[in-house]
Amino acid sequence: MDILKNFNMAGMEFQYALGLLGLFLGVCLLITGINYGLVEPIRKRRLINQRLRGNKREQEVRAQIFKAFQETKESWVLNLAERYFGWGKVDNLQRQLLQADIYLAPNTFICITILLAGLGFMIGYLLGVWTWSLGLSFLLGVFPLMLLRWKRRRKTLKIERYMPEAMEMLSRSLRAGHTLPGTLDLVSQEIPAPLGTEMRITFEEQKLGLSMPQAFRRMGERVASQDLRYFVTAVIIQAETGGNLSEILDNIGVIIRDRLTLKGKVQGLTAEGRFSALILSLLPVVTFLALYALNREYVLVLFRDPVGVKLLTGALISSGFGIFVMKRMITIKV
Repeated sequence: MDILKNFNMAGMEFQYALGLLGLFLGVCLLITGINYGLVEPIRKRRLINQRLRGNKREQEVRAQIFKAFQETKESWVLNLAERYFGWGKVDNLQRQLLQADIYLAPNTFICITILLAGLGFMIGYLLGVWTWSLGLSFLLGVFPLMLLRWKRRRKTLKIERYMPEAMEMLSRSLRAGHTLPGTLDLVSQEIPAPLGTEMRITFEEQKLGLSMPQAFRRMGERVASQDLRYFVTAVIIQAETGGNLSEILDNIGVIIRDRLTLKGKVQGLTAEGRFSALILSLLPVVTFLALYALNREYVLVLFRDPVGVKLLTGALISSGFGIFVMKRMITIKV
């Protein structure tokens, strides 16, 4: 009887495991079907619509930025920035905003940064701890600058990813007998954004009256990429002195592809260090959250006791310094 009972229990457990396996496979098939039947067609249709619309929105937005920049040049925010930092710093901020595809005038961006810093100070003041006021003010004030840097870097990486392909397409099109403006138009339709968008903007600008060197200089200012500057410099020199531009573009494409390969090798060699830095950076936060979930009163002493607040402040400062040092150690510029 016991053997029969154990056999029945084993059979029920086997059926239960098969049921779970079937449920898991069914969920995977459902997700796959939704992806290929609904999400993927919508994504492809969106990409097609973006290509059909062209860069009309980008042109309108950049026109608005230029107009707002001219109108707010005499604002009190920019007057203070010019007095204490110099107008070149403000002009550089405008260039960085365009390079990050953040469509704000410099004075608007500065005002947002000041408001966030003031909000952080007020939150810390309401908590009654002046160290938290300074810390939150600094963190919220730095957040727009970090977002600007992140978006600028992301756009640069996307552009550099498609640069070798774009150079090859430009070179083949020039060898086929197309002019440089016509080649830009063709390549802008084949290369994904943001590189295709920037080439389309350059094509539209020279069509509206700018000379080819001026249009390319403006493209070099809109993108923070050293690889793209090689391309811009080559085109400008060729426009002034002449030469075989298709051969130059082939060489630039080879150089960019080799640099991307070297960057990939560097990323692989520094993967262990980057992962270790990530673990060490998250470990204090995860430990704090775990202790807070297990024993809340034990953790709240850090906030209620003045000595605990000082210790917590020192821990945050030392953790931030450690993250900065680890970031410097694992960063290799190529």
